[in-house]
Amino acid sequence: MNSFQMIVHYWTMTKKKFIGGIVLVLASTVFTLLAPTLVGRAVNLASEAIIGDTSAIGDFAVLMLAAIASGFAAFLLNRWARILNAEVASKALYYVRKDIYDAIYQQSFSFFDKQETGQLVARATSDVEQTEMAFGMTLNMGVQGLMTLGGVLVALLLLGNPVGLIFLMAIPASLVASVVITMKLRPVFIETRDAFGELTNTLRENIVGSQVVRIFSTQDKEKAKFARNNTRFRDASIRTIKLSSIFMPMNMVLISIMFVSVLYFGGMMIIEGVPGMDIGVLITLQAFAGQTIFPLIIMGQILTMFVQSDAALTRIREVIDSVPDIKEVADPVPASGIKGEVAFRDVSFGYTPSNLVLKNLDFAVPAGKKIAIIGTTGSGKSTIINLLPRFYDVSAGEIRIDGVNIKVYKLEELRKQIGIVSQDVFLFNKSILDNIRFGNDEATLEQAIEAAKVADIHEFIDTLPEKYDTMVGERGMRLSGGQKQRLSIARALLIKPRILVFDDSTSSVDVETEYRIQQALELFAHATTFIITQRISTIRNADLILVLDKGRVVGFGTHGDLIGKNALYTQIYETLHQKQKNLPAKAEEATRQ
Repeated sequence: MNSFQMIVHYWTMTKKKFIGGIVLVLASTVFTLLAPTLVGRAVNLASEAIIGDTSAIGDFAVLMLAAIASGFAAFLLNRWARILNAEVASKALYYVRKDIYDAIYQQSFSFFDKQETGQLVARATSDVEQTEMAFGMTLNMGVQGLMTLGGVLVALLLLGNPVGLIFLMAIPASLVASVVITMKLRPVFIETRDAFGELTNTLRENIVGSQVVRIFSTQDKEKAKFARNNTRFRDASIRTIKLSSIFMPMNMVLISIMFVSVLYFGGMMIIEGVPGMDIGVLITLQAFAGQTIFPLIIMGQILTMFVQSDAALTRIREVIDSVPDIKEVADPVPASGIKGEVAFRDVSFGYTPSNLVLKNLDFAVPAGKKIAIIGTTGSGKSTIINLLPRFYDVSAGEIRIDGVNIKVYKLEELRKQIGIVSQDVFLFNKSILDNIRFGNDEATLEQAIEAAKVADIHEFIDTLPEKYDTMVGERGMRLSGGQKQRLSIARALLIKPRILVFDDSTSSVDVETEYRIQQALELFAHATTFIITQRISTIRNADLILVLDKGRVVGFGTHGDLIGKNALYTQIYETLHQKQKNLPAKAEEATRQ
């Protein structure tokens, strides 16, 4: 689908009004072209009448009134068409925004690995805005302009006057010149949109990463980067202005030549007495020339807008047409009743085909059991977590839940059964209650409070003036790291998942708080729990421990099975124990339990 087909596709999503608008524009054009013909006949009638003879006044008045009526009918029909077309264009933009928003949300995680956030924001906002004129002005004025030009040419052919050849040369010449200029504009417009996307991305990075920029005192470097992108966008914009500014002068010159030529050749034919040329025909031809002024000027502008929109639409299509890597089977199995038994069977995975992060993983976790995952840095611990809810699909092997390949489950239901608490917590700029209920809008306040108590965050919330209605700020900036993590735990618990995942999610809380959370989580003993942790208390209390090294399983069993018998596990455990041996007495007591 090219850009023009895309525009028509979105226009026709409001089919009846789109067709109605086209019919009204056509009818308006007929009445617009009828008026000059009627005026020409009236002028001929007046010029041929004998001075003092009033017998032709009635016919003259009828022709003039008919011309006025035609003009008024053209106005009413055109206004009606503009109203319908404006609604068609507005709905087209609505569907474009909806489709790109839906497309972004349907993408797999691998898509975001390759795309810059600033570029996606620019495509979903600025690029869509750039297409507004293409959807609106093209439909309202472009269709009318084309019909007017086509109508003038048809009327000239029916008139059969040789002076009409001037129009047959001028109109195509203007359109061809406009097309040539717009073809030169296209790469410049693409450069402009790409430059704006880079500018947006740089701005976003500096806002989100403002703290890091200040910590490392790299303001000057970031300012220079922004200045380069800003200069690139400015230069590209200037080039578009220089090229697009040719349209108006060029068309005005052509129109002036057309006017003068019609008057000159038409006047010469009248003087020479050429049959078929008289004052009325000359006035009609001049009126037709006048009616081509607006279409010729507007067509140049519309072509410019179309090329500009083409660059934006191309970038939008790249998102809308992107096919997610994660796909559902034709007839998925419901996941609402799963128990939570998880098995990795000879699973291998790599974010790129040439670099496997996990290699031939093979282990099983019974439903309701707690498994701690430990390993060296880069061993693939978090990658396992990403595979469970199908953020990525395995490269080889399969993951089974309750003996069923997870690719067979309905994706939305599968993810609702997996509660994830990551180390990097993202909170929305909403109230505490809205953030806790984010995955379950139907939860009551009492249920949210229960989840908050389990996550050991209720007492803190209760001290706030607005309690659960307190706004957390953008990305939860009004909360500490530990408070955000506990809030995210409450959010995960509220959906009552069958599988719980903690990706080092208690690293920002003290040991006593972690102990209270672990004790409270016993209320969710029905859930199969995956925990990536460095806390030895959590590791020892886990039902099973998975030890990873360089993407392979090098140990699997209980603490008693592994300590002293598995070299890597023993080394990691003793290192962690050494780091944590100076904990407060109460924390140490919790560790021994």
